[in-house]
Amino acid sequence: MNTTSNRSILAVALVAAVLPLFLPAFLTFQLTQTLGLGIALVGLNVLTGMAGQPSLGHGAFFAIGAYATAMLIGAGLPWWVALPLACGFGAVIAYVIGKPILRLEHTYLALATFAIALAVPQLARNAMVERWTGGAQGLQLDRPSPPAWLEAWVDQDAWMYWVALALAVVVVLAVRRLARGRLGLELRALSDHTVAAAACGIDVARSKAMAFVLSAVCACVGGGLYALNVQLVTPDSFTLFLSLTMVAGLVVGGLGTMLGPWIGALFVQFVPSLADRISTAAPWAVFGVAILLVVFLQPRGIAGLMRLPVRQGSR
Repeated sequence: MNTTSNRSILAVALVAAVLPLFLPAFLTFQLTQTLGLGIALVGLNVLTGMAGQPSLGHGAFFAIGAYATAMLIGAGLPWWVALPLACGFGAVIAYVIGKPILRLEHTYLALATFAIALAVPQLARNAMVERWTGGAQGLQLDRPSPPAWLEAWVDQDAWMYWVALALAVVVVLAVRRLARGRLGLELRALSDHTVAAAACGIDVARSKAMAFVLSAVCACVGGGLYALNVQLVTPDSFTLFLSLTMVAGLVVGGLGTMLGPWIGALFVQFVPSLADRISTAAPWAVFGVAILLVVFLQPRGIAGLMRLPVRQGSR
């Protein structure tokens, strides 16, 4: 079962890999953005969909990954070294922050993560760190270039897309493996009933911390890809609205499903532009109506509507 599922994921990835050969550059750019956002939503799905821990601050770790990647590249490191180091830095920050706030439950935990989402963009503007973060102007960086032997056939948009796609496959396979193992069972037990999970011998604090750190690392990967693709990192890119949009995208896609994060990423990336075509005066109102329609018509998300809701880790 696992081998067949993994082969299906790889087959989909191979089909997706040929898309840049037939799509215009801007659409390839948008799909790269979608992959980065989807990776971040995979992490949010682990924390909220599997472990049942609410979070309104996922955009903060998306920002940390973007800023750390940009700063490390600015310090002279190649992108393929900067991105993993940025994720490691995000994991440390998540562990330090997670230790106290994960003692909170439900609404209080949501408010704590809400505060993190509010604080990070403001910290990036602070004069004390402006020399590293660029303040309100942000940081610029170069997009990864294809290897010399591919430069004659592949442009930067296609190469960036393939980098994002490769990372997406790695993240999906890794999270899927973890979800099917002991950690996945522990997280689902936490989601069902924390007290009962503790009574069964599960280290609740450790399991929550692992879910929080794993979700933060995924967000950092997505943020790093965003920085590399856009080539500019500013505080205005990571406002509270980003965190709220991530939650909305995951719920619309299908909370706790394997497909949900990717459907949600497509929804968040492309529906606002479609809404802008419908109403240039109030595009976000149209976007909100679209969310309400999905929530009311299909509470389990679009993945549930498609009858493909495979819970992470289920057999």
